Amino acid sequence: MILSGSVSLEPLLEEAGLSAQANIFSPYDLKPWSEETAVSCLEALAGSYGVGLWPEASREMCRRLRCCIPHHVQMFFDRLHDHLRRTGRKDASLDDVEWVYMREMQGVRGQIDLQHYEGRLATVLGRAEYAIALEILTATAVNGEIGAETVDRYRSWLSARDAHDGDGAPSVDHVLHVLQHDGYLEPGDGGYRFVSGLLEDWWRGRYGQRFAPVFDRPR
Repeated sequence: MILSGSVSLEPLLEEAGLSAQANIFSPYDLKPWSEETAVSCLEALAGSYGVGLWPEASREMCRRLRCCIPHHVQMFFDRLHDHLRRTGRKDASLDDVEWVYMREMQGVRGQIDLQHYEGRLATVLGRAEYAIALEILTATAVNGEIGAETVDRYRSWLSARDAHDGDGAPSVDHVLHVLQHDGYLEPGDGGYRFVSGLLEDWWRGRYGQRFAPVFDRPR
């Protein structure tokens, strides 16, 4: 029996208290494509649809995505191809790539494809830890990364707010574990950053306006 999904089952099983009962399953992690594989896919798609896509344009598409999830690579090409059809052209320029990324991938049409990243956190995390995850992800998107010092400030703020210990208390470390495990953040240079450039840009646009960390907000 194979159970598959966009994220693995481990955090869900942990939340349900079933991880010990499901240890007979062997996880198989399907990694995102490398840039070379993604470029090859874009070139093949361009050839199939008669689109003139220069190497610098396809590499710019991968640079924008940063994490070349197959669905996102193919979605980017589909939006680019649709844009060229509407404008009556065959060749894609760097300006076309920029326009499609900002107006289509980050626009209203892209919301449905990206909102599930936010929604699935609410499934895995409880209400309190979900709020912490939104804080951490927004701070990371606004600043390009979140350093260990800022993470410690969140721990201190949470400890001061919940000056008691007990089961079910929200945990910054558990939230970071889930965010890394499910591919939102990755460690680097003493802190964390978004794995996906597409998700980072979308998150910044959705939550980054006038954002201030919870520990800096007036009480």
